[in-house]
Amino acid sequence: MKTLTLLTAAWLLTADIANATTYESIAGQWCGDVTDYVFAPNMLTVKFHDNRPANVFKITKYTYTNDGVRIDWLNGAKESVTVFAEFSGSKMAQQQNGDKPRRAFHRC
Repeated sequence: MKTLTLLTAAWLLTADIANATTYESIAGQWCGDVTDYVFAPNMLTVKFHDNRPANVFKITKYTYTNDGVRIDWLNGAKESVTVFAEFSGSKMAQQQNGDKPRRAFHRC
């Protein structure tokens, strides 16, 4: 019985680690309905589908959880936070934040 308990605990720990979000989970280009995002270690580039010039923001911190990533970034001097979650294969979603809607993205 003790062995079964240890094996179960090890399996649960492994399952949590397998689902943990890492930089590799979000790095690179993601396509959405209105914009595409490109995540680099210290930079977020937002490309608009309506041919406006891209915006580039400095990322100050990534905070990873088992099911998402919080990104702290600067828009000029203004500090902002955006949370991405619902990672599944090649999909993720920017989470709703106040009046800003949830936005779905997929790997480009």
